[in-house]
Amino acid sequence: MGKIAYIDLSNLKVQVETIPHELQRQFIGGRGINMYLLYTHTLPGINPLSPENILIVGVGLLTGVKGPSTSRCSISGKSPETGLIGDSNIGGYFAAELRKTGYDHLVISGQAENPVYILIENGSITINDASSIWGKDTIETTEILKREHGDSIQSLCIGQAGENLVRFACVRSGWKNTAARTGMGCLMGSKRVKAIVAKGTTEVPIKYADKFKEYSNSLNSKIASSKIRGVLNKYGTPYLFDLHNKLFGIVRTFNGQFNIFSEGANLSSFNLEKYYIGKRTCFSCSVCCRHGYLLKEGQFKGLYGEGPDYGMLGAFGPVCGIKNLETILVINDLLNRYGLDASSTGNIIAWAIELFKKGIIDEKDTGNLKLEWGDETTIIELIHQIATRKGFGDILANGAKNAAEKIGRDSGKYLIWVKNLPQSDPVDIRGHKGSALGVATSTRGADHLRSRPTFEFLRLSEDKLREIYGDEVSSDPDSYKGKARIVWWSENLYAVVDSLGICKFITKYFSPDLLGFEEFSKLIYYGTGIRMLEKELFEIGERITNIERMFLVREGIRREHDNLPSRYFQPMPLGKNRGKRINTQSFNNMLDEYYQLHGWDKRTGTPTKDTLKRLHLDKILDKICSVEV
Repeated sequence: MGKIAYIDLSNLKVQVETIPHELQRQFIGGRGINMYLLYTHTLPGINPLSPENILIVGVGLLTGVKGPSTSRCSISGKSPETGLIGDSNIGGYFAAELRKTGYDHLVISGQAENPVYILIENGSITINDASSIWGKDTIETTEILKREHGDSIQSLCIGQAGENLVRFACVRSGWKNTAARTGMGCLMGSKRVKAIVAKGTTEVPIKYADKFKEYSNSLNSKIASSKIRGVLNKYGTPYLFDLHNKLFGIVRTFNGQFNIFSEGANLSSFNLEKYYIGKRTCFSCSVCCRHGYLLKEGQFKGLYGEGPDYGMLGAFGPVCGIKNLETILVINDLLNRYGLDASSTGNIIAWAIELFKKGIIDEKDTGNLKLEWGDETTIIELIHQIATRKGFGDILANGAKNAAEKIGRDSGKYLIWVKNLPQSDPVDIRGHKGSALGVATSTRGADHLRSRPTFEFLRLSEDKLREIYGDEVSSDPDSYKGKARIVWWSENLYAVVDSLGICKFITKYFSPDLLGFEEFSKLIYYGTGIRMLEKELFEIGERITNIERMFLVREGIRREHDNLPSRYFQPMPLGKNRGKRINTQSFNNMLDEYYQLHGWDKRTGTPTKDTLKRLHLDKILDKICSVEV
């Protein structure tokens, strides 16, 4: 059985407990157990930056075994950015290395008196002085730790943004791997933890090793032959920019004022190829979608980095208006070194530019900075200011909610956000009604990785959609019919994926021909000996989604918060999608259907007592049962 290490930084104590078998059966691991720990180990209303908040690192049930893309862990806590659920997923090699130390979950509480890093070496956990690496960027920190403890170690760390408590600071591992969303780097910085270092030698046990290897090999062959793997391997996720901008016309441009970035031809994934100098992979992954790049001439000649992914390219390309690809690559490296979430950073800068252009703020507010779309020099200056908390950047560093309150003047209505979180990807969702519902209802805020119904973009036949989802679903992306069902289904699938420690890219997140509940059931049995049928896994997905919802309910979230920015109720202005928008009544009808599928009260969005009982959450969530529904 796996172990949970409770690390109290205030008292410098470590307590180890075995994960109860029943907890594993109810929540699997990774994100699932993290959410259970977050709910049961925090009190409602706590300040996210107080010692009472906890930072949780949790690997998936299959993380660290040689299975298909079994590389991931979740980092969770109450979000400093939103004040709600903080949770972010990260790949690379750290999670597998942590699993080899004998620990599945770390629960870090309290606050260190001085900067520290946590060293986990097999069964040993020590809290060490980090004063010599405090102030270093994430790449420098990683290199110093490797010199100190050996090249075989893997680490999570924060950069200067996390140290300076930028609300959307991220946690980093290596050159590219990032737990970006909801400010977990800020939470780590508030505890004065610079890094978590893992060095393990214990192989993760596999119950039926031969069967697991044989089945994993067959799945990897299936993945390798898929079209999506070929595209990801060659171009990475930036190929989505080509699809969304040229083919679909749904790229959020200039903070979502437009839906096509006509100046962005140079940002094509085909142009990125000339900068790529090799591919990088995560632990036990056959996709290999990470790319190293090198600038071979110009001002930044010799700059090496990894990425960028589509979210980063979109946040600073169309969203902020930058059309120079090399500038995007420079910014990608800068964000990684500082430890800043690209989505929130790009969105909040774009919001500030729109406010400036509309005259809502001026140079007196910005410290004499003149904000213009695509102004590379000023945008890079703002990134520096945000990470170091200087000038106008200090206001933006407090996150969208606090910045909007500070600026006032009805500025918040120009944010593209939900539940205090700026939208994670650069997609204009007005023409894809299922995606719109997913962004509105996501448990961590405006997000595409919690529930995006990707098949909506593929225009599958309605027979195929009925086969997947079990009921009638329209194949028209602009239709509301059945879209509540596909968001509900996708939520439950992705909750299981994150709890297993598997990368979404090899699952039905991207293609109906890739891994789903059937494959997960077999992998779990061959890997652990635990029998979990497909319907049981679906119910576990529901349980995880519901405990997250109850955390939100406890923090005051109700139906009115499952909504979209006002801009999405206005018509799209350009291209073949011109005129498409979210209809208020149709959206509310879709939300009613979504609540009904979940078993939530339609007036409040709160899970009913019958739902909690069905999912065996009633005793765990006894404090919530007093909420009137």
